Amino acid sequence: MEKLKFLQDSDLPQPLPSADGCYRFGPFELDTGRHQLLCEGAPVRLQPKSFELLSLFVRNRDRLVTKEYLMQSLWPDTFVEEANLANLIAALRKTLGDSPAQSRYIQTVPKLGYRFLPGAPTLRLVTPDEDIPPHAESPIRLIVFPFRGDDPDHLSYAFADDISAALAELNTFVVRSVQLATSFDPVHWNPKDVAENALVDFIVAGTLAVSDQSIRVVLQLIEAQTGTLRLSRSWDLKKNEMAMVRQAVVHVIIQALVRQPSVDPLRIASSETLTHGEAYKAYLMANQLSATRTVENMSLARDLYVECLEKDPQFAPAWARLGRCNHFLRKFRPAQYEEADATLRAFDRAFSLDPNLVLAHALYTPIQADAGEAQSAILRLSRALKAHPNSPELFSGLVHACRYCGQHQASIQAHNRAIALDPHVHTSVAHTYFALGDFDRALFWYGNSAGLYLDALALASQERTAEALAILSTRRHRFHSAPGAMYSLDAYLRGDREAGIAHLREAAESPMYEPEMRFYMARQAAKFEELDLAIALLARSLAGGYSSSVTLQQDTWFASIRHTSEFEGIFRKMQAREEDARLALMRDADLNWVRS
Repeated sequence: MEKLKFLQDSDLPQPLPSADGCYRFGPFELDTGRHQLLCEGAPVRLQPKSFELLSLFVRNRDRLVTKEYLMQSLWPDTFVEEANLANLIAALRKTLGDSPAQSRYIQTVPKLGYRFLPGAPTLRLVTPDEDIPPHAESPIRLIVFPFRGDDPDHLSYAFADDISAALAELNTFVVRSVQLATSFDPVHWNPKDVAENALVDFIVAGTLAVSDQSIRVVLQLIEAQTGTLRLSRSWDLKKNEMAMVRQAVVHVIIQALVRQPSVDPLRIASSETLTHGEAYKAYLMANQLSATRTVENMSLARDLYVECLEKDPQFAPAWARLGRCNHFLRKFRPAQYEEADATLRAFDRAFSLDPNLVLAHALYTPIQADAGEAQSAILRLSRALKAHPNSPELFSGLVHACRYCGQHQASIQAHNRAIALDPHVHTSVAHTYFALGDFDRALFWYGNSAGLYLDALALASQERTAEALAILSTRRHRFHSAPGAMYSLDAYLRGDREAGIAHLREAAESPMYEPEMRFYMARQAAKFEELDLAIALLARSLAGGYSSSVTLQQDTWFASIRHTSEFEGIFRKMQAREEDARLALMRDADLNWVRS
């Protein structure tokens, strides 16, 4: 019954379960079992509510905790003004020597809530007798910087990204993205700044020098909080042995941080199934190209993945990335790439070679959801979490798949678990909040990255026309990525109903739109009061596997079509599908990642 309760939209997201023990951060030690706070060993007086608040924060460290959840937890049976919470936060900050302007512990997230940022390398949960079983320790958090040096093929970013992906397959590590690493000064980054802003324990950096015949790699492993160099290793090899260096780097990091017996990493690497040197180079070049997803780049990347796999057909990551390329090209160039089975065959091969490959699970999820199999994707990802419980990428996939099934609170819970593991991980939770009509949160989680559509749509939905138009004016060169949605939204904001409807009609039959985008276009058609078009787009969205009855019921943009029998039929079908999904997931999915 707990899972059934969780999957209903009426529930609030809940944090990780509580546990009595001793939490240490900075000079403080919080003993929840003894109801005591110490500072450098001396007792600190806390009012009961302040103690409860601090306990909630430390148990949910690095996670966004909403104001609603805090007020419900602290005053479960009493109505209080939000000012009470603000006063309690201020008192706790004073006790901890904290301030809103320079938050060391309690960070305010405007309009949403708070995060407790205790300097994670020093925060840990221990039992009173200091007996910590190995499985209770937190995963080691790493970030890999692009390797510097002479790199004529410009593969240093892709090389670092591939090392990150290999380390992320191990439960011992949570690995931040290389893209996050590029946000720091490439030459003069400060380890402590990286520790505090990327929330990592260790930094992997180095140099990569490639010539016509040879390659020299220097690896450095740095303790982020102190800047201490934990180890430095170098390799001089032939150019076609670059794949061996990749394996050696991974093994050296494992040996240094997991304290495995010391062995020669090159000997281990050479004894494993390794990618052919030229195949690995093709793989890195393809990864570099596909990082910018244009039709031209993805076409070139696809050819390079094929070249890689012709030389090494046992390389599972290349099969997964090839599957993603095939899907993209079939979507945007259907005339040249008509074979839908090519995508499925590539992913089938990846999973047959490595059933637990996180990369394959992450890349396949949106493809499977767009094929109308989001429920199967949830089951698959839940099983994968048994092997990789510390993978933010798997939880990110669940954000997407759960939303497609209309399980919005499950989607939000999956997002919370993802950002608890990696505060910088990207998830699609902005779309989940948009579906629930929470446009402020949708804008917050959509962020300031190079978005395309949702932030402008959220602003338009709040009648913030000038802001939405300003955003769209900077993206007109990208409207071709989703012309029906982008041009019709732009026309709506400019008051040109005829042009907006024309763009939607042109897009209605195009194969390039996934079911969720068709739902958005149906919403725009309904706002134009073009009833038949709105119903047709809505029906195609439902047929494609997307369901959000709560949006149909609450969103004012759908008001013009709610009186029709066709709308009522679609609404009832969505409700039935969501109920079937909820019951099936309660019955079949191992949802121990949810907390109700």
